[in-house]
Amino acid sequence: MRAAGAALFLFGCGASMTPSTSDDAAVNDSGSAGMPDVQNSPADSGSDSPVKADLDGDGLDDAKEQAWASEYYPFYAIHPSDGCKTHGVLFRLSPHPKNAGRITIWYDVLYDDDCGSGGHIGDDEAFGVVADPARAGADGILAVRAISHQGTPCEHTSTCGKCQGMSACSTDVRNGAKYPIVYASKDKHGSYADKAACDSSFICDFGGCAIAPADAPPLVNAGEPGKPLTSDLTTQGFITVQNGWKHMELFHFDPWKPGKFGGAGDVSNDLVDPAFVIDSAGCP
Repeated sequence: MRAAGAALFLFGCGASMTPSTSDDAAVNDSGSAGMPDVQNSPADSGSDSPVKADLDGDGLDDAKEQAWASEYYPFYAIHPSDGCKTHGVLFRLSPHPKNAGRITIWYDVLYDDDCGSGGHIGDDEAFGVVADPARAGADGILAVRAISHQGTPCEHTSTCGKCQGMSACSTDVRNGAKYPIVYASKDKHGSYADKAACDSSFICDFGGCAIAPADAPPLVNAGEPGKPLTSDLTTQGFITVQNGWKHMELFHFDPWKPGKFGGAGDVSNDLVDPAFVIDSAGCP
């Protein structure tokens, strides 16, 4: 993800860019974008029920957000030989800012370590998904965007999906269905939707990317800016000794508090980064 300064010129891993005010990402502080169709989607088991709990104020039922985040989580492939696999996933799920009936999801994969060249304690690697909650499972994923080493000379953006002008995503089987793959480079965890781009990144991602068994990490809902659902990733999340985390400076981390995640990037910026909001105007 994005590096904090010149010291991480080649091997920065934090993914946080200063949010812009582009039209495609104009989600307000509550996260609401006026999406009356999303709540009553056929893919939702409680499709006829009203919002039961919306503590983050984005107009979506919190329990549905959790279900959708799991349902539309891609096939996340950590390299089989990765030396620092301990991780969990923080997510933010909101109505798409421009396309009614669609949702946008920020997934931020947090690791205990980056153990590649220029490694450091903590690692944050984000990718984005746009989904149609009227479709169940993998069929509901319209597009995926991954950005590796964001904000450094090693930055690479890869987007794939069903939308006009996009390359089809590579897939592998998860839960009996073919899901789009997001690759994490060996030890550095740079995120790619294109394996060839990862494998050719010799300087930044030595060791490349590889298919591994489908990842099934804990998924924790961050909530929305100003209305968090999670403020402590130890008591409310996955950063625990029981889950294999060892660096105490990462314990009790507040994902909405500005600042570095160990030696990595700013998670609070990852969660609002407009670069991961995919325009779904050309999606079926």
